[in-house]
Amino acid sequence: MQTTPTFTIPLTTLALPGIQEPKAAPDTPVPATAGSSTGATGTVAPGTAPTGQQPQDPCGGQMMFMIPAMLALMYFMVLRPEQKRKKEQQTLLSSVKQGDRVVTLGGMHGTVVRLTEKTVVLRVDAVNMTFDRVAIARVERDDPAATDSPKS
Repeated sequence: MQTTPTFTIPLTTLALPGIQEPKAAPDTPVPATAGSSTGATGTVAPGTAPTGQQPQDPCGGQMMFMIPAMLALMYFMVLRPEQKRKKEQQTLLSSVKQGDRVVTLGGMHGTVVRLTEKTVVLRVDAVNMTFDRVAIARVERDDPAATDSPKS
């Protein structure tokens, strides 16, 4: 028969957060010093820290500054660029006109034949296909400045 070893940890050696060992014995009164908020028995009033010690901040004072900083960082790194891309896509979709060569999100290349408020009809080879207007990924326009060769 095997026995499993048991381990015991004396509670006096554990350091628990927020619990401090008393500096003086509980039956002896703490001497009152000038400027401290002590009662008649010499004990410290609740909610105040003895002189020489800083009061503990249960909410974490540094956390109060980190949360707004993280929210601002998230706004400038994630939300702001997304709004910019959305605005550029909206401008692109409103500038589409008949005869433009476009590429859809699926990779289809075609020429715009007809436009409505929400749809676009593309001619792909000899076939007319209807797509949602938001399915247009980009417009391929021939720029005369880009096609001209530089004169030497």
